[in-house]
Amino acid sequence: MKQKYSAIMASSLTKVISIAVVVIMILNIVIPDHKQSETENRPLQTFPAWNVEHVLSGQYGKDLNTWFSDQFVFRDTWLRIKSMEEMLLGKTENNGVYIGKDGYLFEKIKYTQASEEKIKALGEKINNFRKDTNITTYFMLVPNSIYINQDKLPKFAETFEQKEVIKNAYSMTSDINVINTVDTLMQNKDKYIFFKTDHHITSDGAYLLYLEFCKEANITPVTDYTKEEVTTSFLGSFDSKAQAANQKEDTIVVYKNSNNTEGITATYDKETTNSIFNEEFLNKKDKYSYFLNGNNAKVVVKTKQTNGKKLLVVKDSYSHIMAQFLCQNFEEIHFIDPRYYTDSIEEYAKENNITDAMFLYNVANII
Repeated sequence: MKQKYSAIMASSLTKVISIAVVVIMILNIVIPDHKQSETENRPLQTFPAWNVEHVLSGQYGKDLNTWFSDQFVFRDTWLRIKSMEEMLLGKTENNGVYIGKDGYLFEKIKYTQASEEKIKALGEKINNFRKDTNITTYFMLVPNSIYINQDKLPKFAETFEQKEVIKNAYSMTSDINVINTVDTLMQNKDKYIFFKTDHHITSDGAYLLYLEFCKEANITPVTDYTKEEVTTSFLGSFDSKAQAANQKEDTIVVYKNSNNTEGITATYDKETTNSIFNEEFLNKKDKYSYFLNGNNAKVVVKTKQTNGKKLLVVKDSYSHIMAQFLCQNFEEIHFIDPRYYTDSIEEYAKENNITDAMFLYNVANII
């Protein structure tokens, strides 16, 4: 009797699972593909076009598998459930992100032998720029939250000595003005200087870096500003990867005054606006792109300053949140992202009569 009952249950369960699989397959096909994941903040694989060459090479099968994974019905819900399950099991890492204390998330960063070569290459690049242009050049390398907030990390989390990495990177340069970033951030680590759910620094942290830059550049920093909360619902890149359950949202604050809100033009590649802030992004997942309109190959900001000073910033996205402060001291700021800009940066500097230059990166981006 028990065997018969078990057989019936097994048969019924098999049928339920089979029906569920068929339903999911049908829904995956019927429901239109999503081109972008707002939760993960990345493009999704759409249904691949049939191509003989891709079929023969095996690429079509790979794209089809990626499509099924990316377009899986209720994908975001399943990701959250998986994360919740792992946290209940006591895991402190999910998808390469550590679940830290007090709501902090940290992405694992590894320092390898290849990192040494990358740092050396960057040093040579900066030195060559200085020699070729004869422009006063600054180098700002910013440590990441995982280093500054080590006391928030779970036990046995892997990290490395970023202060030594920065020191080593600075030593690779010659006749370059280097910015002390580690000490000021360490001294203020108990303040809200890094986002908890994102890899970027906050406006409070950026202001500290701006003060260090002003000190090195011998310019007067701005002290007259109004701090304005523009959103209290920011979930950044770490949250997109970790999908941590019940994650507390970050707040984005801006330091505003007439120097960064009036008389401004900002040209993003070919589009020109009258602001370095794009409020449209505050209604999207990628709220950090509120600053300087996100990633662009080139952005040119013209301010109401009339001092003739033109700053070139060769950078990653850590510089975007710095724009609000750099507007205070320069007539023009030219931001170039070498990940997307393919022309000669040296020639650009000469053609645009740049007076000062700064190479600004976070440690994770150069190793």
